[in-house]
Amino acid sequence: MSEQPGTTKVSQPAIHLIYAERHLPKIMPNAIVNAIESIDDPQLDGEVRASWVYQERQKCLGNIHVGQHHIQVSGLANPLPTEIVDCTIHTSPWLPQMKAGMRQHVSHLSLVYAGKDHDPVEKMIALYKTAHAFAREDLLGVVNENAWTAHPIADTLDPEQILSYRQEFPMILWVGYVRFYTNEINFWYVTKGHHIFDVPDLAYFMRDEDELQQITHHFYNLFFYMSGEDVVVSAGDTLEIANTNQFLRFKNVPEGADFLMGPSGTLVIEKIDPEDIDRGG
Repeated sequence: MSEQPGTTKVSQPAIHLIYAERHLPKIMPNAIVNAIESIDDPQLDGEVRASWVYQERQKCLGNIHVGQHHIQVSGLANPLPTEIVDCTIHTSPWLPQMKAGMRQHVSHLSLVYAGKDHDPVEKMIALYKTAHAFAREDLLGVVNENAWTAHPIADTLDPEQILSYRQEFPMILWVGYVRFYTNEINFWYVTKGHHIFDVPDLAYFMRDEDELQQITHHFYNLFFYMSGEDVVVSAGDTLEIANTNQFLRFKNVPEGADFLMGPSGTLVIEKIDPEDIDRGG
């Protein structure tokens, strides 16, 4: 199983904050604590603490505890490596001018989850709470290397919005959808970042781009089916799409397509006719 350049097999969530100014945010620990505590979260279990190992304009290293969550913070007054930018900002779903703005960043902070909580959504919320403390006017976006995506800030770091992620999973922020073209028309369409939520990624070979919206919808529903219902799906399994008389079969990634593989594996989905279910397609 091979990795694509610019990707890392990380089992814990991590995000990068990208800035337009060369110098890093220089925020005192008490200001970090106050910013995180300003997010009035009734589910916060424990105190908020922040400390720096070192903090300079060109580099920094520190630790932040948000209740039971531990976030490691590191920063450099340099842009992210080109291979990371190409596999995140470039593949994100935003308008070209938004992506161009994010590509212009010149410094970054990396927030890596290092705690022991088992709930992946709570881990992501802890990261976004920490990001809220480092928001300033020149913050251009959030880069999610695990999910091969990035997003502009808008209201994504507002306290109310962060807390809403428990009720309404922000798929567009936390999961990537990437195309790998095999020719000018056909391409593999694959999710990225499912492994953070303990489910395999999904792939579909797209012969007709008119299917894109439908397959994306299937990806959404399958993600929630596997993560929310704690269902284990394996190659060879079939599934009926509710109230549609449409059926899907799960398959292994074909030989020579290792670029589709996620850290928790990837399952290919294909459409099948009802009569194909019992005879293996």
